[in-house]
Amino acid sequence: MLLNNLAPRKKTISITPLIDVVFILLLFFMLSSTFNQKKQLEIKHATSGVSQTEGEAVQIVLQPEGVVEVDGAQYRVGEQSFAQLLNTIAENDSHVRLSARASVSVQSVVKLIDMGYQAGITQLNLSESVE
Repeated sequence: MLLNNLAPRKKTISITPLIDVVFILLLFFMLSSTFNQKKQLEIKHATSGVSQTEGEAVQIVLQPEGVVEVDGAQYRVGEQSFAQLLNTIAENDSHVRLSARASVSVQSVVKLIDMGYQAGITQLNLSESVE
């Protein structure tokens, strides 16, 4: 019996599975990424000295769980009446002094500052936290 002595075949590596894996990884990273731009608030540094309107400023105190106290009256941050109050403050060009309780998160304060800017409030000071 004669055996054919053929030269051993060189096995080639197929790159098709590699291309499939790279494509799946590309899709995963594209779909799990976010492309939203971060929103920025422009906060100007206060000048030294005491403001002349300091005595007649509207006092806003941010309390936990979205409750806001404005000159003694309490509102919820998402309510329509609070949005109307912010618009009224902006129309009167009133000076606003904003403070927060110690247990309020920074994100809540920033959200309230953003709401004030969207309403048109331009004169806003941040005060120390209220105990």
